[in-house]
Amino acid sequence: MKKYIAAFFVCVAALGIAGLLLQNQTDIDRSSGEQDTKKAERITTENKEESRESETGISQVSEDKSEETEAEVAEEPEEPEELQKTTEPVTEERTEKASERKTQPANRTPVSVAEVQAQRNTADSINVSWTNEMDGCVSRYVVQKRKAMRNENAVEWTEVARVDAGLAEQTDGQYMITDVLASDQPVRYEYRVQVEVKDEKQYEPQDGGSVLASNIMICIDPGHYAGKNEVTGSESYGYAEGDFTLKVATALKSDLKEIYGIDSYMTRTTGTITLGGYTNLSLDRAHISLRGEYAAERDSTLFLSIHTNANEENANGYDTCLQPVSINKSLVFVNMVAKKSDTILSVSNAIGTGLTRVNYDMGLSTVGEFRTATADTVLEWTKAYNDSLNMGGTVVCRTDGKEDYYGVLRGASSVGIPGLIVEHGMHTIPEVRKAALGDLAEQWADADAYGIAYGFGFAGEK
Repeated sequence: MKKYIAAFFVCVAALGIAGLLLQNQTDIDRSSGEQDTKKAERITTENKEESRESETGISQVSEDKSEETEAEVAEEPEEPEELQKTTEPVTEERTEKASERKTQPANRTPVSVAEVQAQRNTADSINVSWTNEMDGCVSRYVVQKRKAMRNENAVEWTEVARVDAGLAEQTDGQYMITDVLASDQPVRYEYRVQVEVKDEKQYEPQDGGSVLASNIMICIDPGHYAGKNEVTGSESYGYAEGDFTLKVATALKSDLKEIYGIDSYMTRTTGTITLGGYTNLSLDRAHISLRGEYAAERDSTLFLSIHTNANEENANGYDTCLQPVSINKSLVFVNMVAKKSDTILSVSNAIGTGLTRVNYDMGLSTVGEFRTATADTVLEWTKAYNDSLNMGGTVVCRTDGKEDYYGVLRGASSVGIPGLIVEHGMHTIPEVRKAALGDLAEQWADADAYGIAYGFGFAGEK
């Protein structure tokens, strides 16, 4: 019995020891697990912190770079050129240029003489004038010129005169200087007026406008007077030579000045003409040479009388004023002075050539060629040639013994001035009279103006 009791207590003791051992192992495992869990949590926490630090660093770098880029973009347009950063060394020249830009702001007020006038004064001088409107900002005006000829155009401007603003003589708010030329040979120049400003920080001088001017003068004579040589009857279209010549002459005067820089004046500007106390019919009947003599009033280079032509009664078997276009031709009559001048013959040929082209292109003639002439080949005018069909025009002369036949040309010769009568076309042709209702006057004036400019060496080939 005792034996069994002792064995029982031995078993109980063994079980107690085993339980303790098992509890200890469980505690150890639990402790180890907790330690592993804490370690894992600590690692996870550290990784998260490192990740946050990394993200924060990247974000900071990105933000820094973004801020730098935005700052650069924002700063570039505002930063003056001379203050921008550069890898180039700062030289004395760069410093001087930067200083100049500082003293001459980009928003300076531009200053120039936009309009200048120039007129022929004498055969060897040209007047140049401009207004005093720029005196408030200009200290000095500098007049310049350069040649404007067909075969010798100059590129460089040369100085003509210097005029101190506010100190030089003025007339009605205008400055004027006279450019004295080297000779009285026909010449044309382009003129302009440059400026020197009072304050370069405030004003920016710029090139002024320019104008053409020459030393030649044309006396334009619109043939007859109002109502003279009026066409009546069938298809007259209200044409009168004395009215139409004034239209051509007025357009010619404008073209000469505005296009070619050539000055001119007219024997009449209205339907009435009075010279030497004689008016219209009384002038033309007995004192018509006064028209040509009027060219001496301003020492003219050329006297030019504007006309339209006519034919004999019932020429070529047609009614006098119902002639066919085949009779039409342009004729340029030269006086005895003009015939001796190569320059004036060149003018005559150019005018005739231009008019012939206009008439042919407008269907007002059947021949498109003009026979040019030299002093030896100027044709003597005849009635037969005048009224011929399908014949081109040319340069002609008509004399009465030792003098010019026509009074206007005789008058010009008497004062030593070359003279021309330009018979633009025949007003006895219905088609010509009808065209006169349109732009024929302007077309003929353009041809006349170009012929004059070309003959004197100003205009180029068309």
